[in-house]
Amino acid sequence: MLAAWRPGRYLIQNYAANVREWRASADGDPCDIWKDAKSGWRVDARAGEAVTVRYRYFAAVLDAGSSFLDEGEAYFNGSNLFMMVDGLRTEKVRLSIAAPAEWRIETQLSREDENTFAARDYDHLIDSPVIAAPEFVRHSFSESGAIIHLVFIGSERIDTEQFVDPLRAVVRMQAAMFGGLPVREYRFLTQIGDRWHGVEHEASCSIVAKRSELLGAKPGDAGWDHFVSICSHEFFHLWNVKRIMPALFAPYDYSSETLTRLLWVMEGVTSYFGDLTLARAGVWKEEHYLEHLANEIETLENLPGREVLSLSQASFDAWLQNDMHDRANATISFYNKGEVVAAMLDLTILQRSDGKQSLDDVMRLIWREGKILDEDGFARAVASTCEVGGFFERYVDGTEPLPYAELLAAAAVSIESEPRDARPALAATVRSDGGRLIVVNARRGGAAMNAGLLPGDEVISVDGTRTTTEADATSVLRSLQGGTPVEMLVSRGGVIRPATLTATADPRVKITLRANGENALRDRWLRRTND
Repeated sequence: MLAAWRPGRYLIQNYAANVREWRASADGDPCDIWKDAKSGWRVDARAGEAVTVRYRYFAAVLDAGSSFLDEGEAYFNGSNLFMMVDGLRTEKVRLSIAAPAEWRIETQLSREDENTFAARDYDHLIDSPVIAAPEFVRHSFSESGAIIHLVFIGSERIDTEQFVDPLRAVVRMQAAMFGGLPVREYRFLTQIGDRWHGVEHEASCSIVAKRSELLGAKPGDAGWDHFVSICSHEFFHLWNVKRIMPALFAPYDYSSETLTRLLWVMEGVTSYFGDLTLARAGVWKEEHYLEHLANEIETLENLPGREVLSLSQASFDAWLQNDMHDRANATISFYNKGEVVAAMLDLTILQRSDGKQSLDDVMRLIWREGKILDEDGFARAVASTCEVGGFFERYVDGTEPLPYAELLAAAAVSIESEPRDARPALAATVRSDGGRLIVVNARRGGAAMNAGLLPGDEVISVDGTRTTTEADATSVLRSLQGGTPVEMLVSRGGVIRPATLTATADPRVKITLRANGENALRDRWLRRTND
């Protein structure tokens, strides 16, 4: 069988769809092989025969969880590519790679010889991404008892060495939090491409970094910040997800969805500590971290889905994310809200314990006493550290607004919320398509939704003005006084119909956080490890 999904991406991806031209032999003689399930094959062989199965796999997607092959590199994740033999999941595996002689190979797997590697079992094999290419850029350093490798491919004209010291500080800070590293060697495997993406593994991570944002990047630039943030996030996964995990993931069922309400802990808490590490390690200044947290709060507060979907339910429903027709209004990100809730939970613990306990202590407790969490395990660990009242019922399992002002005030941080733009706006995502203005989604509470617009509608005119671009519609609305209704023409399913559009302000907000003077609790929050 081939996996239908991979750890770290909670979505059925059906890798078997990319398998081509399978054939089999037993003791060297051809034998029958056929599919008997969506991701399963059966071979006609007798007990004791040596069976060889061959197949081709279409590998042309380059992200951190895919497989990709061209004349310049071979990159693969075993979850995409390697079939599991029923009954042999726990057996040792040998991986041989037929790379050109001049190519080098990077992977967390232990090396038996130049092109042969060993895995403890199938799970270890498919958790170990491999990159083979003629040339890499590598920076290695020792920190906290481990050798850390920064490996880059395709990094021409990018200053990669500038990331050594920041990532050394990240490793040191996270190791101090947990009392040491759970590995003796670790690889940041980075490919320079056209997007940002990262995936965690047992002793490595796979990252795709956006070339256009790293060319000429220096500390404080968006691309520089994004790279160190994604590295810090993936490194924190060494503990959270790769060793601390939901009980439902032990072991992984690669054939179907594994429904857990703890994905916000696995990803949101990781995002929180990943970026908090940058502040604690001095990679980001305090002001920069507060700006980042403000952006995360702003993202959350501008998602209408926060009013209808709880954080734990968003985790449970992750597997449905690509099937929801009204994602713009009905979903939230358990990464984003998980990070914000983790920050507010940390502040709650700090405030209620007078700075004596924090979310760090919760993670250390889990690390020491029970790395496998049942569905209530994280909440129990929090309760064992500090009484937080109805925090989980209200903000994790419920949809109540988070008490930002109260919690941040304890750290002498003020929060301001103001309209992002007070001028009238359509409040919809639209696209221009061959001279037509098409609605992608309409935001709840905005002018477009109040006018009854649906995804797929074509906006033909607003107040008698032909609209072919978003700028056309916006220009008409901003010429009106707020609350002014105008007629519009819409095509839905090929039928033209009238509608009434009322000029209203953009419902989105802008969030700002500011530190106000010195504060002992804020010092504990932003600088605390295990002191």
